[in-house]
Amino acid sequence: MGGEPHADSALVRPKWPDMRIQHLVHETDDFIVAIDPELDLDWETTDEYDATGPKEPLRHNEILNLAASLECIPNDHQKRSVRINFKRMIGEGIARSLKHDYDNAQRILDDALSYIKVRNVESARSWQIMTGFVAATVLGVAALTMWTLRVELSLLWGHTAFLFVFAALPGGLGAVLSMLFRIGHSFPSSEAPCRLHVLEAVSRVLAGCLSGVAVAAAIKAGVVLSVLRDKPGTSALIISSLAAGVSERWVPSLLVHLHKSSIEGPKGRDDTQ
Repeated sequence: MGGEPHADSALVRPKWPDMRIQHLVHETDDFIVAIDPELDLDWETTDEYDATGPKEPLRHNEILNLAASLECIPNDHQKRSVRINFKRMIGEGIARSLKHDYDNAQRILDDALSYIKVRNVESARSWQIMTGFVAATVLGVAALTMWTLRVELSLLWGHTAFLFVFAALPGGLGAVLSMLFRIGHSFPSSEAPCRLHVLEAVSRVLAGCLSGVAVAAAIKAGVVLSVLRDKPGTSALIISSLAAGVSERWVPSLLVHLHKSSIEGPKGRDDTQ
C-alpha cells in the first residue's frame, strides 16, 4: 500500500498497524474495513476471526467477489465525494458479510452498483451534451457568417456550391437537436472513456452535415421536393436540411430509394423493348 495521502494524513490504528486509513468504514474487535488515501478499499481480520471463519463460506466468497468486481468499475473520472460514497457502500457490504449478515451485504452491494451506474450515465450525458453545445455554437457562428457573406461567397464558389456547403450547417444543427431530444431517453455509460463519447457526438454532427448536403443535392436534382428545384436557396431548403439532420432515417431511406430506382429503371426499359 504505497503512495502518499491525497488530502489529509492517513490515520493509523494501533491494532491494525498495516492499515493506512483515509476514511474508516467499519471497525470491530474482529475486523476493520477502510478506504485508503488512494481511495481503494482495504480490510483486515484478526487471527481469532480467521480461525473461526465465516458461517457461510460460499456466500461470503460470493460477496467478496462481487465487491471486487464493483471496485473495478471505472470511477476515477467522478468527483471525490462520489467515489468515496461508492467505496463506502462497497465497504459496508464487506463489513456486513464479515458479520455474517449476507442478505444485507448483498442488498447494499446492489445499491452500490445502481449508484455508480447512475453517476456514470450522468457523466456520459454531460460529455455528449457539452460536445453538442460546442458543435452547435460553431455551426451557428459559421451559418451566420456564411449568410452575411452569401453574396460574396456565391460569386466566389458559385451559387450551387454555396448552397451545398450552407446546407451542411442546418443539417449539423439538426443532428445536435436530435441528440438533445433523445438524451433523456438514452443511457450511455462513462465506463467508456470520455474521448469515445466526444467522438460519437462529433460523428453524429458530421453525419447530420452530410445529410443536409445530401438533401440539398436531392432537391437540386429534383429527386425530392422538385418544386424547390428552381429556387433551392429558399428557407424551405434550410428547413429540409435541418429535418434531415434531425431524422436519422430520412437520408438512408432516400438513398435506398435511389438505389432501387437505379436498378429497376434499366429493367423497366429492357421490358419495354
